[in-house]
Amino acid sequence: SASSASSASSGPGLVAVIAGAALGAAGARRRRRGGAGRDGRRRDLARQAALVDTSLGLSVEQESDIEPNTLFAQLSNDQPANAWTLATRMFSNEVGQLVAWLRRYTPALGGLADVLEDNFCSSRPVLVRVPPLVVQQLTLDVEKVIEREEERGTPESPLVVKAIFFALSWTLDRLFDGRPIQKFWTLETVARIPYFSYITVLHLYESLGWWRTPQLRDIHNAEELNELHHLLIMEALGGDSSFFDRVLARVASVGYYWVVVALFLSNPRLAYNFSLLVEEHAYATYAQFIDENEEVLRQIPPPPIATQYYVAGDLYYFDKFQTSRKESDPPRRPPCDNMLDVFRNIRDDEFEHIVTMRACQAWWRGDGPSPIPGPEQGSMGKREDWLRWSAEVNAIAATATSTKPRRRG
Repeated sequence: SASSASSASSGPGLVAVIAGAALGAAGARRRRRGGAGRDGRRRDLARQAALVDTSLGLSVEQESDIEPNTLFAQLSNDQPANAWTLATRMFSNEVGQLVAWLRRYTPALGGLADVLEDNFCSSRPVLVRVPPLVVQQLTLDVEKVIEREEERGTPESPLVVKAIFFALSWTLDRLFDGRPIQKFWTLETVARIPYFSYITVLHLYESLGWWRTPQLRDIHNAEELNELHHLLIMEALGGDSSFFDRVLARVASVGYYWVVVALFLSNPRLAYNFSLLVEEHAYATYAQFIDENEEVLRQIPPPPIATQYYVAGDLYYFDKFQTSRKESDPPRRPPCDNMLDVFRNIRDDEFEHIVTMRACQAWWRGDGPSPIPGPEQGSMGKREDWLRWSAEVNAIAATATSTKPRRRG
């Protein structure tokens, strides 16, 4: 029950989410093997849509033939394929989840669900993702986020950039009111996009022979990888469970990508300025979220993706995006013992992005040093060193020519 969720240990509850989902998917798969085509698929989808919430997750039907990776096979098929196969596979999965959502929450639209299933759904059963109920206990006061931003001070920006940013922020605040994890997932989906755009343009500059800065590309690669792991953490909490949130985030991302590409081509300083506004907002939002939910977050164990990224995995790219650190400073190694640590780490990551975006903006404007750390600035070699080496090679060639014995006629 919902009342027991607030007092239960969150660790077992989160495990129940995974176990319950896997059990339900396996049962649907077994019925499909022995069942009845289109009608069988409908029963599978209807049954999945009818799964009910218990303490912190889904109800568990006792089944015995569970495959270990059933849940992940349902939610993320990572088999490589061409563009058409990837797109149709995703489209079929999303339509299947839409069908299940319609049957669960809007029975009056059952006819539409039937049409969608008959024309677009694959035979593979689709699992409707449900966030753990602990997520419903988490809060975010938007007004206090705004107060934090005013206390920190808004970065200086052209009026048009600031107007677009505030319009987007206001819209997201209303769309995701009372749903902080879903909001974070959407923000992290979009937050990766500028780095893709920067890397695209920098690749173009190198291909045309205009400008070569692989060190800057590497920093933006590390920043994008950091945002990706924030996104995966929010997915672990069910932030991407809504069909409509996923559509909104992905459509917005595609449009945002091309806007930033155009902006970076025409005025890189403004592109970095907009990213600076976004990162400042993310920092203030996570800081407020942590203060409001500290006790609840402390009780939730960290998801495996968080410990892999912050503790157990290869930390090369984790260190790479933290450009404010001096070579003599010890590397940043944050704790990751519970979800409170995880969100504190995410907040601090956003601060590192603020520092880097501010440095990039100043560099392109011409009134600041390079954001590339000192030791890496010479990693591609210096022009003076190349000229010195060239002179040495030429001297050796000249010596070899002068000492070469001449043939006698």
